[in-house]
Amino acid sequence: MKTATRLDDLQVLGSYLQDRLHAELPNNARFQIKCALKDGALMVMAQHPAAVRPDTQQTFGVLEQAILAEDPELNLPIQLYLRVDGEKRPYSFHKFVVDARDKEASDNQQQTVKESLHNPFNWGQTSETHSSSADVENEEETEDEQDEVATEADSWNEPIAESAMYPDEEQEEVSATAKNQPRRPDLASAVVFGGISMFVFLGSFYALTRPCVIGSCKEISDAQQLKQESTQTLTFPASGQAILQAQEQLREAIAGLETIPFWSIRHREAQDLLKIYRVQEEKLVDVVAALQKASKAADKSQNPPHSVSEWTEIQKLWREAIATLEQIPTNSSLRPLANQKLTAYRANLAVINKRLAAEKQSSQQLEAGKQASRVAEARMGVAQSLENWQLVDASWQTALNRLDKIPPATSAYEEAQLLMRVNKGKLSVVRDRKVQEQFSANTYKQGLLLAQNAKNSGAINQWSQSVYNWRNAIQTLKQVPNGTFYYSKAQQQISIYTQALNQAQVKLQLASIVQKANSDLKQTCDGKPPICNYTISNNTIKVRLTPTYAQKVRNAAIAAKMKGDYNAQVGIVRHVLTLGEALEAISDNVRIPLEVYGPDGAAIQKHAP
Repeated sequence: MKTATRLDDLQVLGSYLQDRLHAELPNNARFQIKCALKDGALMVMAQHPAAVRPDTQQTFGVLEQAILAEDPELNLPIQLYLRVDGEKRPYSFHKFVVDARDKEASDNQQQTVKESLHNPFNWGQTSETHSSSADVENEEETEDEQDEVATEADSWNEPIAESAMYPDEEQEEVSATAKNQPRRPDLASAVVFGGISMFVFLGSFYALTRPCVIGSCKEISDAQQLKQESTQTLTFPASGQAILQAQEQLREAIAGLETIPFWSIRHREAQDLLKIYRVQEEKLVDVVAALQKASKAADKSQNPPHSVSEWTEIQKLWREAIATLEQIPTNSSLRPLANQKLTAYRANLAVINKRLAAEKQSSQQLEAGKQASRVAEARMGVAQSLENWQLVDASWQTALNRLDKIPPATSAYEEAQLLMRVNKGKLSVVRDRKVQEQFSANTYKQGLLLAQNAKNSGAINQWSQSVYNWRNAIQTLKQVPNGTFYYSKAQQQISIYTQALNQAQVKLQLASIVQKANSDLKQTCDGKPPICNYTISNNTIKVRLTPTYAQKVRNAAIAAKMKGDYNAQVGIVRHVLTLGEALEAISDNVRIPLEVYGPDGAAIQKHAP
């Protein structure tokens, strides 16, 4: 490895030395290595946790061996320090110089270090001051070195200036070169060189002052502590405020990890923690959102009753809170908290569902009661007959029944009670009017019933019974008292029923004629097989030839034609003509038109008397 003069080279050297320590020391102590150049010397600081006390001789031996193995031609004073995390001063110091003359001694020293690494009796020994194998300094010199170490250790936590990262030899070489030049340096080159130097200095200063670049990584330990506190708070939160506090702790941990730059050796560890913390923070955001919705739902639920729209909004908030908590994975640390809240929220939602259902039902009952009241009011305005008033009575009663079903714990109850008082007063008026119309209505209804019986008798051609019922209907309607609602209707019906009575008497006279026609048709149509079927009405005699008779005539005609029997063919034609003449004679006798149809319904013959 060439002489490390840049920040990235020092970081590579530090990572290399740190890996060598972790690989070769048997106690698994976790070291953090920082490298810097100052006053032409390479400084290497090895930090470790306070709980671990490594053997200084072995540690310095591994570091020295690693540096010699990496660049045996490195010609720089090398200063090694051991320090406990959190302490300002190192507790042990070792320095050595690598040059060609000491190469053989360095090789021997490497062999000694290798042997010491495998000697279990040396493990755990500490040496407050360890010097190189080449030089053994006296006690006074050791004290001076310790003072120097203390001074340098105090500046370890301070930013390293760009000038301290280059050896004095390089500066002297540049000065010597400048002296040998016959002319003054170019002003533009000096400005450019100065600008580059300033840029490198500021960049190095900024990079070295970022978190977790030099020294212990307090941001990671603080983040882990905050994460642990957040988890403990969320395990058994005392209140919603405690959950908000846990969220703030987790966000503070994430913010601290985000400050660790990418050039830090702890950057990958920070990124791994960030992935975990951010996922939990996202879930915690969902939990907080669910808690906020639940709190809002609880606030809105106060002081019932509420309208359907308000209960619906409250229901929506509970459902959203539950849905959010249900999305938390079962393996999440937030799952116990979510389960605890889900149990409570689902119970609250069940209560809200019942209140909403009751409010919807009461709202529907109120609207149905109002609708029934409007119908009853409209019917009452046009009611005249007893049936109308009975319907109005039933409508008011229906409205009252619907309003009476509204429970007290709903927003529709007060309005329903007020409407019921109004409706009961109108129902009383309706029932008084209904009694007044009862007698005349009953009489009128009896007259209508007798008239209907007369119509029914006429419909089945029982004209003698029809005449009898019409006469009784007329006599009943004449008994409807004058001045009642049904009196005028009764008078109108009397006129109509009188005409119906006259028509029934005429039909009675025609019935005898039809009866005779029915007898004649029966004689004509009967036979083996039957010749025809018939129906008789006041306007038409309809006769339909039976399929059996038609098939018989058709077969006879075909047989006669096949035999060439002319007389048989003529006889068949005459038989058909004779049947038609007989039916026309019956139509003439009763003076009713005749229609004759084939088996398929096709018209064959029509005759008007």
